[in-house]
Amino acid sequence: MLQMLRAAAFAVALCPMMAFATAQVPDYIRIDRVDHALNTNPLEPHLAHKNWKPPEDAAISSANWRGYIASWEVAQGQLVLNDVTIHVSSSEPGDYVAKSILADLFPSTTTPVVADWYSGALIISEGEITHYVHMGYGSSYERYQVLRVASGKVIERLQLSADEFERYKAEKFKAFTTTDEFKESIANMRKDVDTRTDEQLFDFIKSYYAERYLPL
Repeated sequence: MLQMLRAAAFAVALCPMMAFATAQVPDYIRIDRVDHALNTNPLEPHLAHKNWKPPEDAAISSANWRGYIASWEVAQGQLVLNDVTIHVSSSEPGDYVAKSILADLFPSTTTPVVADWYSGALIISEGEITHYVHMGYGSSYERYQVLRVASGKVIERLQLSADEFERYKAEKFKAFTTTDEFKESIANMRKDVDTRTDEQLFDFIKSYYAERYLPL
């Protein structure tokens, strides 16, 4: 977490208009046979552990900095990874097609893959956009689902209005600010990003790392 926060802080300091500067294409998750856009990327901890980089033929765009799209499902109370795709050039100039890389990422695992590496909170936005932000997953929506996950097992599912979601986030973030992890993170970010105020750093962490503190 600390390493990720410091890397993000550097990005904001060095290139504030580019870091998360475009709304991102989300992963997708199926729950009770309904597909939802997912404002969380639970594959990232696994990829970071493997030091994975997108293949050279993967098309990277400002709308998908991570270079892939993952599709998920909640099945029998578990978070399951069904597929991971990248976009590569087709035989038609300027055209791209989806290519699965699931077998490359999990060569010795049968599919579907239970996400036992992931513990955190999955955030699902629902309804109409009430406030659009052209940055990451920053837009606000009418309703939210929050799924708390521990080692791939869904331990709680909340359905919240926008106001309830903001109060829930505020309560969890307040608790997070009392932890040693947060104190160490903010201290190091102050050193790395000396052009930002504490209020800006707090807002940054609250906005972009909700999946870290919502499970608390």
